Amino acid sequence: MHLKTWILTIALLLPIAVAAQVSGDVDESIEQWVEETGDDASASELTDQLLELRDSPVNINDTTAVGRLPMITPFMEKALRNYILLYGQMESIKELYLIPGFDSATVEMLKPYIVAEPIETKRRWRLSDGHVSLVSGIGGTVEQAVGYQDGRYEGDNLRAYTCFNYNYRNKILLRLAYDKDPGEAWGKNNFIGYHLMLNDMGRLEKLIVGRYNLQFGQGVTLWTGFAPFRMMGQTPVRFGGGVRAASTFYEQDYQEGVAATLRLGRSWHASAFASSVSGEKLMGGHLDYRRGDLILGATVSHTALDDSNAMSDLVYNQDYFRGRTLTNVGVDAAWQYGRLLLYGEAAVDDSLGKAVIAGARYAFNSHHSLGINCHHYDARYHNLHAEAHSVGSTWNEKGVSLDAKVRLPLRIDAMASLDLHSSPGLRYGSYSPSSGDWLRAQLRRQIGRRTHVTVRYAYRRKERNIPNVDSTLYLGESTIRQQLQVEASSTMGPWTLRARAIATSFDSENGVQETGWLALLDGRYSGERLQINAGASYFDINGYYARIYLNESHLQYAFSMPTMNGQGVRAYIVVRYSVNEHLAVNAKYGLTLYADRESIGSGAAQIDANHQQTWMIQVRLKY
Repeated sequence: MHLKTWILTIALLLPIAVAAQVSGDVDESIEQWVEETGDDASASELTDQLLELRDSPVNINDTTAVGRLPMITPFMEKALRNYILLYGQMESIKELYLIPGFDSATVEMLKPYIVAEPIETKRRWRLSDGHVSLVSGIGGTVEQAVGYQDGRYEGDNLRAYTCFNYNYRNKILLRLAYDKDPGEAWGKNNFIGYHLMLNDMGRLEKLIVGRYNLQFGQGVTLWTGFAPFRMMGQTPVRFGGGVRAASTFYEQDYQEGVAATLRLGRSWHASAFASSVSGEKLMGGHLDYRRGDLILGATVSHTALDDSNAMSDLVYNQDYFRGRTLTNVGVDAAWQYGRLLLYGEAAVDDSLGKAVIAGARYAFNSHHSLGINCHHYDARYHNLHAEAHSVGSTWNEKGVSLDAKVRLPLRIDAMASLDLHSSPGLRYGSYSPSSGDWLRAQLRRQIGRRTHVTVRYAYRRKERNIPNVDSTLYLGESTIRQQLQVEASSTMGPWTLRARAIATSFDSENGVQETGWLALLDGRYSGERLQINAGASYFDINGYYARIYLNESHLQYAFSMPTMNGQGVRAYIVVRYSVNEHLAVNAKYGLTLYADRESIGSGAAQIDANHQQTWMIQVRLKY
């Protein structure tokens, strides 16, 4: 089928299959959060968490459960508890507007994931209070890559997964998950995830057996699993969730073993953990003090490897960790005084490598705020499980970040974030000290209650080795990537429509110049039982460095963010149908058609066609 025929077919089908805000399941603010990274794994974990919360919303009157919400800070939890103690349980989520710290933007972000329902202060244990959910899906590509045809892949091209959840009043939570990726043989090296979690049982605040994550302070000393992306205009402060259950299918940087948190009094909490994963043992603990608007914490972790972490003798990795054991110790603090928030963390390793981060934010009101963040991570600060705010990683980097949010005349909301950073030591891709800048800005105008227009701009300068230069001098160059995006979105009853245009450019001192643009139309129809999401885009991008990430609507545990490069068309449709309150059936079909090539990919992943079709079918049961 020729490109013009494909375009005509898509244009005819689109009005029938009108669909959503980029994801239909992730509200606009969270979508922005996801789009600002190319890390598919981390983005997948965040969206899976949010989809689980949408499927099983948190009762805000249950103050022991609100910690499941990634948007809630400890200070907001405290304000929520105080409000309920003073005025009783909330009858509507609109009451959140009356609580200090819950501005309109935060409440709007929370709405899809919360309910306000009465709870009994004393309840007898009843089996009927437990809830069970089961999600199973299968999908793949229609076209077969050459690796499947000649046997280079051990299994077929299907991805199949199942996740079972049991939740008893947020006190007992059990999860079992199975995931087979494309190329894997059935029943061989497939991913199996599990955990049993006990919550809020007297002095036992939390106990997890199985797979979990550890998130303390700002992430300088210890942080595993998903690390929050920095939203534009927001200071990158973090409030570690402590011991947390690992996301269902996140296969990176999780811990496996036992972890627990105990209440030692009104203000003191202690956590301990022991884990063994893939030849690495991790153990340690965390102690924190929370009183009023002050949080103080101390963390120690010890890592032992079965084999020495021997690194190859390459130029860029001369400062990397080598050895079998590593100990990290750190302290963290956060203090909120009225509208001012101060926070920071400092850590050292057993070779006295140091890492420090500190920041401040002042919120004048819900529309105006300023923030600053400074960090300094030694080139020889070694930590296998650190994930603090940075442009690159939590070692070999120092920098300052500035953030601002302001309401301009004509009710235009403006936001901006600026990062100035440098790497004093060598790093992969830059075999000399390097520096960079990253600016992001946005203007947004709300037109009435249902329409908005947004303009975003991003400028990023990085230094790298000049590619394809045969020299032992490792000559360097500066590169600049820019992206401009204009978007309009409107909601009319059950319909939501959005149009978006994106232009990118990439320039290097050595003469590499690439440009690209993409035009997207998508939308959503939301009925009582049926929801249809669909979108179509045309792209013309003449190089990899000018690539554009396209965040689409997706099914739970099946996150997708196609990378657009070349010239062609991308279209997708997602259909969700609720048979009844217990059963839902969902499906997704996607098509990418290229006009500038006869094959897609390379090596074993090469598809000998100019198009690729993907599909996924999912069944959800809930009791």
